[in-house]
Amino acid sequence: MAGRRFSRVWILAALLALLVMSGCVAADTGGAADMPAGDMDEMAGEGYPDEMIIGMGALPVTLVGNTVPSLQSRIFSKLLYETLAELNEETGAIDPVLLDSMELVDDVTVRIVITEGIEFHNGEKLTAPGLAKSFELLLAAEPQKFTWSFRQLNDFESYEVIDDYTMEFTLIEPIDRWANLFANHMPLAPDHLEAVGLDGYIEEPVGTGPYKFSSWQRDSYITLERWEAHPEGVPVIEKVTFRHMPEAAVRVAALQSGEIHIAAHVPPDQVDSLTAEGFELYAGDSMQSMYVGLNIYGRNEQLSDVRVRQAMLYALDLDGMYGTIAGGYGTKLECQIVAPGGFGYNPDVQSYPYDPEKAKALLAEAGYPDGFTITGSATTGRYFRDRTFMDALAAQWAQVGITVEMEYPESSVWLQELIDQTLPPIMNIGLNWYLADNTTSMWGPVGDTAPDPAFLEMAAAKRTIGDPVEREQVVKDIAAYICDNAQAVHAYTIPALYALAPNLPELSFSRSFEILIPTE
Repeated sequence: MAGRRFSRVWILAALLALLVMSGCVAADTGGAADMPAGDMDEMAGEGYPDEMIIGMGALPVTLVGNTVPSLQSRIFSKLLYETLAELNEETGAIDPVLLDSMELVDDVTVRIVITEGIEFHNGEKLTAPGLAKSFELLLAAEPQKFTWSFRQLNDFESYEVIDDYTMEFTLIEPIDRWANLFANHMPLAPDHLEAVGLDGYIEEPVGTGPYKFSSWQRDSYITLERWEAHPEGVPVIEKVTFRHMPEAAVRVAALQSGEIHIAAHVPPDQVDSLTAEGFELYAGDSMQSMYVGLNIYGRNEQLSDVRVRQAMLYALDLDGMYGTIAGGYGTKLECQIVAPGGFGYNPDVQSYPYDPEKAKALLAEAGYPDGFTITGSATTGRYFRDRTFMDALAAQWAQVGITVEMEYPESSVWLQELIDQTLPPIMNIGLNWYLADNTTSMWGPVGDTAPDPAFLEMAAAKRTIGDPVEREQVVKDIAAYICDNAQAVHAYTIPALYALAPNLPELSFSRSFEILIPTE
C-alpha cells in the first residue's frame, strides 16, 4: 500500500491561533452536531464513531455502479459495490473477487465462473443469467447519458451463458487488456434494475458491498450503512456519510471543530499544523494523473499547430508547481501519463524545460507573435487542488502572450460536457492509468474525425500485441510520440492526502482512492 501516516501531539493553542489567522469557519452542512475542539483528546480514546463523516471536494453525480467515471469516486462506490475482479496493486495482476475463476481459454475466448451464493443487498443472487440480463439492460439504457464506461463491452463480439454460474465472452480480436472489463464492472441487481430502470437505480442503488444505501441529497451528502450480512465480515463503523465541501479551508476547519472525521484533499501547507494538532495524515500516491488536454477534439485552429502546443509546454514551470501546488506529494511526471513503475514508463522521455523565450519564439514561428486568446475549463474540488493548478497554468501562459479565459463549471455540468465532447480546447481531468498503460490519452476520435489519426492507429495496433515485452516497447514508443507532439500537460500523479481524526487508527486508502475499513 503506497502511503504514509503522521501523528503528533495535540496542541489546542495552535488550533485556536490557526483558526483566528485563517478566518476559517466550519460550514453549515445540514445538521451534523459540532464537537467542541477541546473534546478531540477524549475522542481519540473512544474508539471508532458510530457514524464517520468524510468531507469531500466533490460528490458523484450518479450513484449507479459502472456509471461513476472518476477513479476518485471509488471512495464511495467501492463501499456500496464490489467488482467482479480487481487490480492487485502489489503484483499488477487482475485477481478474481466475485469470481471463482477468470481465464483466457484461447486467443479470443474468455471464460468466467461466478462464485456461488453471492447476494445483493435486496436478496437477489448473483448468477450468470442475471449478469447477462444486467448487461443487456445497461446497454439498452443508453449509458452515455452518464459515462462511457460500458465501452469495454465493445471489445467483445458476444457473450453466452453456459450454466447458472459460467459465462463465455468472445473478443472481436485478441487484445492485451481483456480482463479490464471484469476489474471495472460492478454487478447490479438485475431484477431491481429492470423494475426501476437506470434512472430509478440512481435513487435506489443496490450492490454487494460491505455497505448499503441509506440516503442521498444531491450536492449535499451521501449516507451508507453497513450491511450486516456481508460475507467478508461487518465493518467496524456503522454509517459512513460523505459531505460535499468544495472549499479546502472549510473541510480543514470542519475537521478541526470535530464536525467531520476525515478531510479529503488537504492543502500541503496545512500538513505540519494539522499533525502538530494531533490529527493523522495519510499521504499516498495514486494511479491517476493531473492531465490537461490541449485540443483533444482537434477543433481549435491555434492548437492544431504542434508548435503552439510545444510553446505552451515550454512556458510552464512544472517543477515549481509540483513543489508548491502539490507540495511534493504524489509523483512529478515526465511528459508521460504514468509514473516510474507504470506499464510502459519511458525513462528517456523528459518534460519540456521551462523556457519562456523558447515558447515565444515558437509562437512567433507559428504566426502568433502577439499571442492569442483561448477558452479553458477548470474543475473545482473534483481533484486535488485542481482549480489552483489550472489558474497557475493560465498565469504562466499569460506571460508568453496566451490569454486563457477560464470557465469553472459545476461538477455535473463539467461531466456532461465531457461526455458530450463539448469542453473547451484547454481542459483538465484526473486521467486514470489504473488498469491502463503509458498510451493513455484523451486524443480520441470525435465523430468521424480525430486530432491525430496516426496516434489512434498506433494505439489500436498496440492492443493486439500478445507478447508483453514486445507490447511494452511499443507503448514506450507511443509515449515518446505523445510527448513530442505535445498532446497534453502531464503534471503529477494526484496525491491521496487525507487528514483523519485520531480515533481512526486502522483506516487506510488504496492507490485507487478506495477507503479500507477494517471488519469487526
